[in-house]
Amino acid sequence: MSWEPLKYLSDAGLSRLRENVVDNLPSYLDGDFSELSENSEWSLVLSDASIDPSEFCRLDPSGTPEAEIENSRIVWGALKGLNPSLACQEGIWARITHVEGLEYTRSRWLKKDSDQQTLLKSINKHFFAKGLNGRRDDNAIARLWWNAYIANQMLPGTGLEALPAILRKADIRLSFIERSLTASRPKLAAGVVRAINKYDWLSAKEENFRKFMKELNQKGGGVMFEVIDEVEVDIFMLNCAQSAGMENQEFSGV
Repeated sequence: MSWEPLKYLSDAGLSRLRENVVDNLPSYLDGDFSELSENSEWSLVLSDASIDPSEFCRLDPSGTPEAEIENSRIVWGALKGLNPSLACQEGIWARITHVEGLEYTRSRWLKKDSDQQTLLKSINKHFFAKGLNGRRDDNAIARLWWNAYIANQMLPGTGLEALPAILRKADIRLSFIERSLTASRPKLAAGVVRAINKYDWLSAKEENFRKFMKELNQKGGGVMFEVIDEVEVDIFMLNCAQSAGMENQEFSGV
């Protein structure tokens, strides 16, 4: 891999970029931002973080569930030294979507035959990262990093094996992002992932998973998951699922 210091946009550069979206439409649709990116406002350096620009050409803009999983792995591997605190800086993600991740972001989120209002809405949503939702859910590259971060928190050292489970439904992803305590308790998180993989009912409807997590929160407050074995964790998950409304499901072992 070819590592370079991770650069980000200054607040002033970010404001100018946001103000000039209409003027820059040709660059968003068919061109690039190479001239602008040479400006010092685009070149502030995060000394503790690195990026491998070559990895971003591997991103798949098809939008399929399989692409979302693989793209999350690629972005996770292409950014080194990031943490949730740094990942809250809009200037990081706005620069990546306009430089290293431009082709992917354009192909994934912009339809050239759309009217101007639709294009502007998509650009402001997916090329920038304003606010919590913007950083976590909307920016084309940031959302992929957050997918991988949560998967790594849930099942550390497993090569992001939790990604397919947490990306099965948007509500499942959001639940794990908003419930950092669950994601930071590996045995509990692993049990939830196994339950999602085992019981289709949990991801059949977003309402089902919300009910399941409500039961888990109510029943699991005093449970020391760290000291009980996997089978006991799975039985607990089954009980929560059944209390949430899942019927005709029996525990069949790990």
